[in-house]
Amino acid sequence: MIAVLTEVPRLYYLFARELKRRKLEFYSLTFADAIPEKVRVVLTSEEEAARVNFPCVVAATEKSAVIAVEKAHSLAKGLGEHYSQLVVGIDPGEKPGLAVLGDGKVVHAAQLASPEEVSSSLEDLLRIYSCDSLVIKVGNGGGVFRQRLLRVLQKRFSFPIELVDEHATTPSLGRGDFSREVRDIIAAINIAMKQGRRLRKKVEVRPTPGEIKNIQKHSRQRSGSITISRALAERVARGELTMERAIELHLRSLRS
Repeated sequence: MIAVLTEVPRLYYLFARELKRRKLEFYSLTFADAIPEKVRVVLTSEEEAARVNFPCVVAATEKSAVIAVEKAHSLAKGLGEHYSQLVVGIDPGEKPGLAVLGDGKVVHAAQLASPEEVSSSLEDLLRIYSCDSLVIKVGNGGGVFRQRLLRVLQKRFSFPIELVDEHATTPSLGRGDFSREVRDIIAAINIAMKQGRRLRKKVEVRPTPGEIKNIQKHSRQRSGSITISRALAERVARGELTMERAIELHLRSLRS
């Protein structure tokens, strides 16, 4: 059982929301309460951790609350927080799938909002889990989204990166059997489990003409009628602009 012990209202809300989302039972405690015998892990803030007299405490900030709940759940199930090896598997795409294996067991899985989000997600994970070694494995598909993701990883981290053949990593069942999010996460887990080829060259983001045209098509679908310029579409492809911002800039250019 997990207990939440914090006097920070926003953090308590984030803990409780994530615990309820995962359908995990938990105790809500104050510092005047005795910790029940059933409790195996206490969730609290980094500032309050020293006040918690309990052998297993997971401290978090508002930013890392969701991952802290995941760690608390793992510890409550008897899994560890330090591993000989962490393997990060990533299924590249507009919304990449992410999976983390600790000594062969899945300790974290999620779908990211963008390729660039991998940086903050991995930084949060490393605040929660520790390891002797870490390797990042990225699927070899995804086009410009893979390039953007690799660019971020190479810029922010020094961990070894491997490119993995994505063949047979995504579930081959009908589209109705899994949501897109679940399919991407399963693919990320499978990528983490496969042997890859070490990436040694610096990656540059170079969208293809087809990818740029596809973004222009999406701009029409998103706006209803507006086709953004090739230059703006290329900036969207490179992750420099959101689609909404590109449409706004295109409209502004037409009015000027």
